[in-house]
Amino acid sequence: MTLLSRGSILAMARETAAGTYVAPSFTVPFTGASYDTIYAPLRDESIRNNDAVLQGLYQGVGDSTWDMTFHAYPDIIGNFLRFVGTDTVTAATATTLAANYTAGGPSLSTVASIPAGSTIRIDTAGNVEYATTGTPSGVGPYTIPIITPAASLALNHSSGVAVTTTTTHTFKQSAPTVRPTSWSISTFEGVDYRGWPGCQISELQLKIDPKATITCQVKFAGFPEQSVSSFVYAGSTIQPNLGWGWAMTNAGGSSTRGLTYDVTLKRAVEPIHGSNGSQSPVEVFPGALEIDGAYKARFIDTTDYNLYLNNTQTATTATLTKAIQFGGESLAVTMSQSGWTKGARNLSGVYVDAAFSLSGIYNATDVGIAQVVLKSFTTSSF
Repeated sequence: MTLLSRGSILAMARETAAGTYVAPSFTVPFTGASYDTIYAPLRDESIRNNDAVLQGLYQGVGDSTWDMTFHAYPDIIGNFLRFVGTDTVTAATATTLAANYTAGGPSLSTVASIPAGSTIRIDTAGNVEYATTGTPSGVGPYTIPIITPAASLALNHSSGVAVTTTTTHTFKQSAPTVRPTSWSISTFEGVDYRGWPGCQISELQLKIDPKATITCQVKFAGFPEQSVSSFVYAGSTIQPNLGWGWAMTNAGGSSTRGLTYDVTLKRAVEPIHGSNGSQSPVEVFPGALEIDGAYKARFIDTTDYNLYLNNTQTATTATLTKAIQFGGESLAVTMSQSGWTKGARNLSGVYVDAAFSLSGIYNATDVGIAQVVLKSFTTSSF
């Protein structure tokens, strides 16, 4: 029977020992996915006194590739950002309401103080609401002003319910001796359960467009596939980041000139086949990190263009923030030293625009070429 592709499951887990399969720990809702398990064909074209070239065909070493595309869900994307480096966690402030809150009130009463400007989540399940806080007052309980949305919340909340800020996850490159984590990828398409251990990310691209969702495309290289135990679907229920939440900082200040921005992180990844007596690799090895950006902008002055002409290597940051009513989580990709390598103007449209290319340069601030900061309600490290 023909299979419905929308009934497929794509799931993953971080490996503790590279190349040793681990059962899925999270599910990836995807918009596109494809894989290829590749065994090198070894051809015997010996001359054997007959009228044929191919005398034998043998199966050589094997490895695999994966390509998946999905929306930037805050509770999932941190797993893939481990491609950059270790996740350093700045813990959330977690407290409870010290008194009942009545819908429409301008402030909350909490047991512990919450820093001004925090994004908070209040209550659980169907009663969850989100807000941005003002300057706290009091000595316990504390009065926490609500700045957004519209200085009030829509629901009643009982004393004792949970109130927590976002957790900050900072991804920076590790020492050269510490290589990125490997992954086990698993699928079920309606026929059988298959797993690909030892998968390393070779490319991660974020596509930012104010008219669309933020999409993430990730490519892997890994070990050949194998049969695995069954698992169930458990995908994210959180709204992904949307493109209109994009804020751009470059040339020393914030900019509303940006039209689109594609950021691509890459590592040269090579399956190493050695003296392990197996068709599978000894390991799948990730090389050093590169980052490149393709930035399209309105050409309303020479601010962006001068970065290219003058080789001005200032910081470039793209920040993606969800609307507070949907969670307020954020993702920021920074090249603290960016080199602009292209500046092409286009005069053929309704308005003048320009296309720029830039690359991240090693610097002490990033301790590498880039850093990524994710603020989400996931409290543990990815």
